[in-house]
Amino acid sequence: MTKIFRWKFFPLFAILLLVSWPPACAQSSNENITRHDTSQIAPAGPSVTSVLTSVQEPSRRHNSPVPIVRGYGESNPGEKFPFQLYVTPEDQAIEALAAQINEAGDAYRLAVQWTYVSEQKLNHVADKWLTPHEFLTSTPHYPSNPLRGEEVSDCEEQAHTLASLIRAAGIRPEEVRVALGEVTFNDTETGHAWVELLTSGHWVALDPSSGPYWDDEAGKQVRRRGVHFDYYASHNYPVLQVWAYYNDIYYLDPRDGSGIAPVSWHQVVPDK
Repeated sequence: MTKIFRWKFFPLFAILLLVSWPPACAQSSNENITRHDTSQIAPAGPSVTSVLTSVQEPSRRHNSPVPIVRGYGESNPGEKFPFQLYVTPEDQAIEALAAQINEAGDAYRLAVQWTYVSEQKLNHVADKWLTPHEFLTSTPHYPSNPLRGEEVSDCEEQAHTLASLIRAAGIRPEEVRVALGEVTFNDTETGHAWVELLTSGHWVALDPSSGPYWDDEAGKQVRRRGVHFDYYASHNYPVLQVWAYYNDIYYLDPRDGSGIAPVSWHQVVPDK
């Protein structure tokens, strides 16, 4: 990805373009892990490589800019941070699904059943973010969906939809956020989106895309039960760096502390 842009130098049409067409996340968030029981997770299967790279350096694999900016709140008072538009707890499809759950654990157990399908396979482009509504109601009917009738997409749709469900279930915005950053899976550094939940004073990672995925080369679905809800409460999530935290209310650039976020987002960091 390209370096961080300063919005005051962008004309309005460029801002609107970036908001309406942000970059997609990884070709895969999958660390290819299979749950043997509730306490142990072991690597299994081939890794799938991401196309999302650091916003701090020019990418050799991916050229779409990421609208993460320092000082955004100061230069755009009252305007939502662009990524916040993808966390939609009041959406009709989200509310209908949230009516079936009671807590964050229920939301995660539902989300980890979604199948990861690469951006190229589903949308035939490197970058295309869908809203949770589109993910839930449109992707089952895509002609390019190899599992017609099922909700499929990659890591950012799954993370945004999970965060939306958790918010719709009544979890306070101070306690749940989407994280966008760089992780390492199977010794591969890759861009990724996941969810973090504030539990007992610690941010615990929830990775819905650790469930089943579509193997493009093999042309089949690889079934996995995914990571247990509280696995990362006692295990390190493989974060290399975080570029942004956000939900429908708050956002934060953790590298310099800019943004609009509660104290809990500044003082409590995920275990590494």
